[in-house]
Amino acid sequence: MKLLRRLEALEKGIISESPITLLMPDGRTETLRGGGDYLGDLVSRAVYGDREPDVDLLARSVSSTEPGGGRMLELARAILNSPAE
Repeated sequence: MKLLRRLEALEKGIISESPITLLMPDGRTETLRGGGDYLGDLVSRAVYGDREPDVDLLARSVSSTEPGGGRMLELARAILNSPAE
């Protein structure tokens, strides 16, 4: 069981340290880097409507590549770009 926990910790560290790549409308790419729970924090800030530079980049992007192949940023981008009530 100890080996399984070590492998899970290693996998979590690798995924959390991987960069996030954003594709911008003009074809260029932007890279966001952050350790720990950066991806979760970025999504959380997007949900709460923060417009810090990295959240603004996410809002302006057209697609993204996330660590581990997830799609959380697609949801965050949709929230950021949804019409205001």
